[in-house]
Amino acid sequence: MDAVLSAVASDLISRFISFLLQRSQQAHRAAAAAATPRLQRLLLRARTVVEEADGRRIANHGMLLQLKQLRDSMYRGFYLLDTSQACLPRQHELQAQIIDELEAVLDDMKEFLLLLMQCPPVARQPYSAYLFMERCMFGRRMEKEHIVSFLLNPCSSLDVLPVTGPFYIGKSTLVEHACREEAVQRSFPNILRLSSDDLNDLAAGSDSAMDGHKLGPRSLMVVELGQDTDLAAWGKLHQSLRRRSDGTKAILISRMDDRVSGLGTVQALRLTRLRREEYWYFFRVLAFGSADPYDHHPSLVPIAERIAAEIDGASFMMTGAITRALRANLSAEFWARALGYVRKSMRMHARVFGVDPRAAPARSGERYLSYIHGVKQDCPPILCYRRYKTRSLEGDAASKMLTGDVFAAARSVRCGEKFDFVTQSHIPPYYYYVSQWVVEKRKPAHRGNNCPKRTKLPNNPCHGDL
Repeated sequence: MDAVLSAVASDLISRFISFLLQRSQQAHRAAAAAATPRLQRLLLRARTVVEEADGRRIANHGMLLQLKQLRDSMYRGFYLLDTSQACLPRQHELQAQIIDELEAVLDDMKEFLLLLMQCPPVARQPYSAYLFMERCMFGRRMEKEHIVSFLLNPCSSLDVLPVTGPFYIGKSTLVEHACREEAVQRSFPNILRLSSDDLNDLAAGSDSAMDGHKLGPRSLMVVELGQDTDLAAWGKLHQSLRRRSDGTKAILISRMDDRVSGLGTVQALRLTRLRREEYWYFFRVLAFGSADPYDHHPSLVPIAERIAAEIDGASFMMTGAITRALRANLSAEFWARALGYVRKSMRMHARVFGVDPRAAPARSGERYLSYIHGVKQDCPPILCYRRYKTRSLEGDAASKMLTGDVFAAARSVRCGEKFDFVTQSHIPPYYYYVSQWVVEKRKPAHRGNNCPKRTKLPNNPCHGDL
């Protein structure tokens, strides 16, 4: 009898607990369903303010800080709305936190909006959202204004601002955007952009170099420091120019943070990768455009989330190339294949160099490896073993390079063939990026050999530029 009573009591308790859990889950589902439209309305308000602010020139540092807070909250809201895989209680809790945060930030924007109406508009073509993002510096508003402020402040001697950060983080692009501001153009009629060769020639006192780079009054020098010899050359040039009192300034661009930061007369500006929520918003708009992806392509959102997580902001170039290819073919099968390409590329890089390109961009940026398959299912693997950038392409070298979509270019390649592929940046300074590829030769499979030999890459596969 005791055993029967114990079993009945245990069953009743189990059913009661299951009933409570079910009721709790239903309550959380109802709360989450009610909170989601509210969060969407707040995100729409935040996006409206951000887009209006992007169309105006804001010089007030406090307003820029407020705008940054609103952006951060907006990015977290979109990230939670699109990618949250948490359990229902946790998801409802996060939604409540984001809603409270967005409401508080938007309520504090009343003075901001009044002041914003007094800011002059920025003249630009009416691009759609994703086209405008492809042609602007996303997520670098405060950094750009920092550089502009440095350039417009008066100085009595040669002022130097170091701009540092990992490979392909957008240092040269950010500086170029700042230099193209009308106020900067008026203040500096002579803007010199010096590469490593130019810098070494100037430091050596070459007459031909000086003829091509006249340092008149109120000159701005944008100097790229890529190696130790550049540091020595800049030291000599700076020694000869540091007594100038004609308003000349210099910006040093380098990945060598520790050694270059101390060369400035002001605190160095260091660029870091976008946060995951910020990068997801960037990837989302480039891949789907300004429309809500859940209204048109809901099945593609989870695949886009996994692709963005694989790249994780490691490369703006890769992001641009992949999102352009994705927009051209809105099929789940193609997007799933693209996800496979990205995963293989990341794993191949880590296997060959022993460094995850996402975890240590400062180190892995010097060495680059990519791995894709062609459009045809039977196309052999193609390895990208070297990449560099250049300001211009000349003569026969340019005519021999492939252009267009690299996936499409893979249709006509042959096993063992090497080819160069060139793309041009969509935003200033419009660098050309040249990638060198080799088509892997097919090897017969041998039974019992589970460890195929690694493909031998051409000489000097690990070279990279700034």
